[in-house]
Amino acid sequence: MREFFVPFRIQMTGLLMISSCALIEIYHYGVWWGLTAAVLLIASLLLHEVGHMLMALALGVKVSEFGLCLLGAYNRRARANSRRNEILICLAGPLINFALIIPCIILPRIGFELTLCNFMLGVGNLLPIPSSDGLRILQTIWRPFPAPYPMVRPIPVNARSEQSFPEAA
Repeated sequence: MREFFVPFRIQMTGLLMISSCALIEIYHYGVWWGLTAAVLLIASLLLHEVGHMLMALALGVKVSEFGLCLLGAYNRRARANSRRNEILICLAGPLINFALIIPCIILPRIGFELTLCNFMLGVGNLLPIPSSDGLRILQTIWRPFPAPYPMVRPIPVNARSEQSFPEAA
């Protein structure tokens, strides 16, 4: 069970993100519903990363940590051993956000906002913009995938074989 332990880190900027999210929601909904909305929104961000993490661990990819920073939630992991696995890991987070839409819609007062946030998190992460899952999927598809073994050096051509063709007069 030790292999499923992944350290969680909240950076100082993550505390700023949490507090600003809470203050905005409290201003918008009042204390009780605002704190509830803020907690559920942060939970949506973390569940997105947990989706990536669980898929990576299920496929045997090492995950070193996950946490919160100013820009949201993140995880640090190794690259998957195949294009298919890399794409599956990238898709797991947005799929979690799309799955969270259904339970969020039934919440009173804050349900519509949380549904919209989860939808935007899912769609936004599938767009090919910097630091998104969509860009990583495109890079995985279009870039050469690194080989799991070191490249073999080409065999040098014998000097005699280069001179074996007669020169044109």
